[in-house]
Amino acid sequence: MRKSLLTIALFTTLSGFAQEKVQCTGTTKAGNQCKVTAWNNSNLCWRHNPNYKKDNSVSVVCSSTTKTGNACKVKTKHSSGICHHHRD
Repeated sequence: MRKSLLTIALFTTLSGFAQEKVQCTGTTKAGNQCKVTAWNNSNLCWRHNPNYKKDNSVSVVCSSTTKTGNACKVKTKHSSGICHHHRD
């Protein structure tokens, strides 16, 4: 009984964060309806939404070294220039 009440409480809490999925109302170049899913209470997907902000940061190769002493080859967009493996 206690486990089921905990499960209900968890789903009730998380349901406020749920996003509704709808099909995009935009049209393709061929004039067909877009088949991409639209999120965040919008009727347009990221391709057709004029307010969509693209991440323009440049990726760089990590400046850290691996355990073997070789240069790390992982790319990162983090401002430090160090990938997630080597950051604290």
